Amino acid sequence: MNRKLTAIFATMLIALCLAGVSYAMWSKTLYIDGTVNTGDVNAVWTSAINWDPPAPPVSLDPNPDGSRKDKDVGSTEVDGVGTQTLTIIVHNGYPSYFNDIQIEWEYTGSIPAYFVSITIIPDGFTLATAYGADDGPIWVDVVNGYPIQVHQDDTGAHSFKIHVEQSAQELTTYTFTVELLFVQWNEYP
Repeated sequence: MNRKLTAIFATMLIALCLAGVSYAMWSKTLYIDGTVNTGDVNAVWTSAINWDPPAPPVSLDPNPDGSRKDKDVGSTEVDGVGTQTLTIIVHNGYPSYFNDIQIEWEYTGSIPAYFVSITIIPDGFTLATAYGADDGPIWVDVVNGYPIQVHQDDTGAHSFKIHVEQSAQELTTYTFTVELLFVQWNEYP
């Protein structure tokens, strides 16, 4: 019987040692150091051709058909090329003043994205809802479509039409910003 008891005791001791080793192996904490590099979604305005800049040079107000009026009254200033936001300032814009600005951007992000829209943010006024509408002093139309998928170094160009409406106030400078909206390619609906 003594032998049987010793065998049981030895078996239990071995089982207890194995359980302790197993527990010790399972309870260890594993630390992993690493770096995750993610891409970015980014674009900058690369060009803004303004057909009616403030003088000098000579400023001649444009007509919607591309011809010029024989006046030097209103003008448009564009600032922000090389950044993500354009600022457009209409100086001394009288009703029916019109300008067509050619704008271009470059996608500088490192992952594919969709160009979704151009956002116009007026500073202290409401944009008119249509050409000739009297519900705002300035009507803005962006020509050339979206959405399009873009990759690094892809470019886009748009015609940016500005028309001063009848409700514009005299001796008022109108300022608004223009921003690009991109969505990562796999998040576009």
